[in-house]
Amino acid sequence: MTTTDDAPKAKKAKATKKTAKPTWTLTETALAYLESLKSAHKSESTINAYAADLDLATEVLGGETPIAALTPADVERFNTSEPVLRTKSGRDKAMPTIERSRRVLRLALTFAEQQGAIEAAPIEAKARAKKDVPLSQREVVGNDDAKLYPAAEEGDGPQINYASTGEPVAE
Repeated sequence: MTTTDDAPKAKKAKATKKTAKPTWTLTETALAYLESLKSAHKSESTINAYAADLDLATEVLGGETPIAALTPADVERFNTSEPVLRTKSGRDKAMPTIERSRRVLRLALTFAEQQGAIEAAPIEAKARAKKDVPLSQREVVGNDDAKLYPAAEEGDGPQINYASTGEPVAE
């Protein structure tokens, strides 16, 4: 038997069951992501390289910055920043190193999204170039071997050309 006094308590209990999403700073995101790499048994050198890249991100964007406050413009600011593009001595970094720094921040933000720390990672989806699309997903463009290298007509003899001049070899 329920009295009218019990009904408001039930509503209040349900209201307190709501859980707030965690609010991570960039430093907390970096630490959680690196911990997930350790749990996945990634190599020590990979974890150290990723940690260095995430240190760059906290240096440029601020370690105490809430990741929910980051925008795609902030990520682009990181991507084009001096610490990402140049060494401490001022020399240009190699492109694979630059790309790794950019990728690690994207991966950490995507990890935070998957963990529910943010609604959506503040990264813009890149349009993939035609050549980057896997073969299974490419449209047929009509450049099959039969069109590029037509078969010889019946009765045609073998045609051999000199590589240096392109002239046919005399028989």
